[in-house]
Amino acid sequence: MKETLVCFSIVFFSSRLIMASDVITVNCSETVIMGQYGSSVVLPCWLTPEMNAETLEIRWYRPGQFKSPLLLYQNSKIITDYTTYKNRSSLTLRNPQSTGLKQGDISLWLDNLGLSDIGIFHCYVTGDKSYHEKTVQLNLTALGSPPFLSLKNHHDSVNLSCSSCGWFPKPSLLWKFTNEKGETLSDPQSRIYSRQENGLFCIYSWVILSSSLSNSISCSVSLSEDKKRNVSMDLGARQSVDNSVVWKILFTLLCVLALIGIGLLLYRKYKPGYKPVSTDTSLEDLRKSAVTITLDKENCNKDYLRFAPQGNTVRDVEEAANKYEGHGFPYELCVRGRDVFRSGRSYWEVGLKITNVPPKKSWLIGVAKDSNRTSDKKSDFTPSNGFWFLCSDPVKGLCVNTEPEISLPENTTPECIGVLLDFDNSKLSFYNVHPNDCAHLFTMFIDFQGGIVPLFNPGIGEKAPLKIIDLQNKIQNEPGGSASAHVSSANHV
Repeated sequence: MKETLVCFSIVFFSSRLIMASDVITVNCSETVIMGQYGSSVVLPCWLTPEMNAETLEIRWYRPGQFKSPLLLYQNSKIITDYTTYKNRSSLTLRNPQSTGLKQGDISLWLDNLGLSDIGIFHCYVTGDKSYHEKTVQLNLTALGSPPFLSLKNHHDSVNLSCSSCGWFPKPSLLWKFTNEKGETLSDPQSRIYSRQENGLFCIYSWVILSSSLSNSISCSVSLSEDKKRNVSMDLGARQSVDNSVVWKILFTLLCVLALIGIGLLLYRKYKPGYKPVSTDTSLEDLRKSAVTITLDKENCNKDYLRFAPQGNTVRDVEEAANKYEGHGFPYELCVRGRDVFRSGRSYWEVGLKITNVPPKKSWLIGVAKDSNRTSDKKSDFTPSNGFWFLCSDPVKGLCVNTEPEISLPENTTPECIGVLLDFDNSKLSFYNVHPNDCAHLFTMFIDFQGGIVPLFNPGIGEKAPLKIIDLQNKIQNEPGGSASAHVSSANHV
């Protein structure tokens, strides 16, 4: 009797163990998994008790997509036919100590994360006699581009704007500056949000300050304290002038100018070989960094562009106006420079007028990442995509392709544009160049990464071409130019 009871007990408990081993329990992370836009992430799931999952069916799917799983492990094979996740999903290890499926590790790896990946993921596991399912939630953040500041001087104030793109979720923006009393102030000012085609956010803000402010000002864009981008600018020393003494200053200036004029007349009279010297040294300083630019005539839309034989002049052909007129600015007609810059200061000038012909009002001048290629979509030509330029068209006038776009004063019609690429100091500056001096138009603050190439577009429907100025000959032909002229070859590859 005792032997019968023992045998019965052994059989009973053995059957219970077999049944228990057939029960599948899926466990997944109960906390929200945070991923970075464009990067990869692991959604950790595993079986308990620990068991070999190589003979099981593992189905990862999104809500409502059970029959179209993003990944299906079946008959020891992984199937990823779901187009959205093809070539960017796989089973993986949830930690370095895991041995994978043999240990019951059924975690999912996702690559090239996008905003459509935000939300719930189902992990469904089926065995011979049981099945179980759990969910895991994924959320994303995107750290945007370094903000860039732009400055406009008015009579008694300074208008500063700050913009940055490529953020998710909506970022916050904060201005910080020190007032005349030495107090540090934070001023949120107005904010404008916009969405890019990929769903990421752009933010734009501005602040108007007294022109007497002489300390630095910073703009900070952030998602949190540890996820932020900063940029700052030193406004330089400025002094406010009391209206009651303006006449005294003007009188003094007139006296000084009169003395200078008399001195120049005497110098010219008694000093043979007198040569006038420009009192504006900024253009001279700029041209010390002059480089020779060569247009890339091969990698462009040659059907609608015509180049001069020497390759430094480009314009549209007559057929271009028929195709692009009425469709906005013809971004497809952009021409790159063959020269790649990776360091240092580089300066070049672009002519927009020829004799007896009005200056061009349709053009684009700037720089782009060497890896970029042009397209016909304005939305592709953004700083976050690696394009930075000054643009003009007859309707909008002068604009800078910040995000959002900034318009420059309407009364400016340049005949020659100077471009200074200060790679090491992360600045791109544009100048309205006159015969003997120049006026600063705009400076963009850019975190350059990789090679940078010049970018040009002649627009459509105008008689004047877009011409790269030969600064070497220009400097040498100017009075005193041959002694100091130095134009480097712009092939900084």
